[in-house]
Amino acid sequence: MTILLNPEGSSEEKRQPLAPRGYRSLDGMTLGLLGNAKLNADEVLQAIGDLLGERYKLKGVVHRKKPSFSHPVPQQTLDEMVEAADVVLAGVGD
Repeated sequence: MTILLNPEGSSEEKRQPLAPRGYRSLDGMTLGLLGNAKLNADEVLQAIGDLLGERYKLKGVVHRKKPSFSHPVPQQTLDEMVEAADVVLAGVGD
């Protein structure tokens, strides 16, 4: 018996546009931190956020986390980040 598997799949993913390039400074911006729910991801992102806060006059920091590293970011979380943050860093753990 021969079994053929088609590697093509389907996806309902929705693309988000990348932020425009050319920022010379993060002064006055709100920084978004998006963790992927892996071990240490939040800690690493928080440390990066703290360092950036020391170097720039950030307006604020918004921190969100995916519910699971193996799933895409929920649309509601993406919408929150787009609305609240000027720049978003997505991080991984392990």
